[in-house]
Amino acid sequence: MCILPLIGTVDKIRMATIEDKVISHVSLFNIETLIIDFSGVAGMESAVLQRVMSVLNGISMMGCETVITGLRAEIVKMMISNGLTFENKAITKGTLQQALDKYLA
Repeated sequence: MCILPLIGTVDKIRMATIEDKVISHVSLFNIETLIIDFSGVAGMESAVLQRVMSVLNGISMMGCETVITGLRAEIVKMMISNGLTFENKAITKGTLQQALDKYLA
């Protein structure tokens, strides 16, 4: 299991770096569960959400389960307005602690 805490603004350039590193590390370290914590994300462009979905698809293709935590209301509203959902792509938990409680038990 690995945890990826995201902090600050996530733009297209930063998302490209995240995508490259996440896909590489899932393969290199045979990660079975990746927890991505969005609680520190201050802002995210709507176009970046599509890229996040692509990364989640790639992670899933590699046999890694993804858990999303800490989604802020602004990001959820943006997802709703763009018709996006994590359904069938990731498990969601309200907080990182909730995910850790489940996966470390």
